[in-house]
Amino acid sequence: MALVEIARELWQRKFLVGLVFLFALFAAILSAYRFSPVPPSLEKRSLTVAAASSQILVDSTNSTLVTGAEAGELDALATRAKIYGQYLSSLAAREEIAKRVGIPPEAISTSGPFSPATGQQEYASQPSGERADELLQEGAGNRLVFTAQEGVPILTVSAQAATTDRAVALAAASFETLKAYVDELRASGKPVRQGVTVRQLGAPEGGTLGGSNNMILMVLAFLLVFGLGCAAILVLPTFVARWRALNKLDHPEPAAMPIQPVEDPDPFDPRLAGDEPDEALAPHATTRLR
Repeated sequence: MALVEIARELWQRKFLVGLVFLFALFAAILSAYRFSPVPPSLEKRSLTVAAASSQILVDSTNSTLVTGAEAGELDALATRAKIYGQYLSSLAAREEIAKRVGIPPEAISTSGPFSPATGQQEYASQPSGERADELLQEGAGNRLVFTAQEGVPILTVSAQAATTDRAVALAAASFETLKAYVDELRASGKPVRQGVTVRQLGAPEGGTLGGSNNMILMVLAFLLVFGLGCAAILVLPTFVARWRALNKLDHPEPAAMPIQPVEDPDPFDPRLAGDEPDEALAPHATTRLR
């Protein structure tokens, strides 16, 4: 019965319900499209970010993947991986990466293992879902994060860009820049003890994160706005009526004074005459009446 009463009350206010319907429809459209007034146009909303990742192995010249590693060698290589990751986040490396990709250096944001942006939390130790959410939230146009896990001589490169090709190119350019840096150190007569080289563990892989809003979001937005609007139509009149009733109880109107009936004046009342009767003429008037 309550449902019937609600439907009947809404039907009695069908004009307001129609306005709420149009407003809910407009809100549903805006949840999936962006409106531009000049010129009037609708642009589909999307939150799509391209990301790519690769791993760089900091290895000895006699590869530890084949001959194995001596005692303490992996720890030493892991320490060098952190240092190399910090180098890649420097201005010199960022300029080299930007040159290889073909974009301005100021268009790239970088952070390394010891950068304040990464803090104490290792970026590579996060689950892939949390890592993707972090990339989406920070929203940098071109971003590179270099991390190295404790005790493992592997440097992880996480790239973010507007397109997948750009993200893959950033990850690849990072490895090329680091390899050129290590080769330059060796050529300048300053090789690292026991020899160090960098190897890329497979080509960078990329893809897109997020996506455009779909029909489900539009339906949910419509139902939410329409439901709230109908609830306001049902509740507001009752609320206003109750408010007015309480105001009348708090401020009662003063009682009206009773109206006294007015008697018709007596035409023979001497008080209504303009002058008092002459005492000298009063006996003569009495004699005539007799």
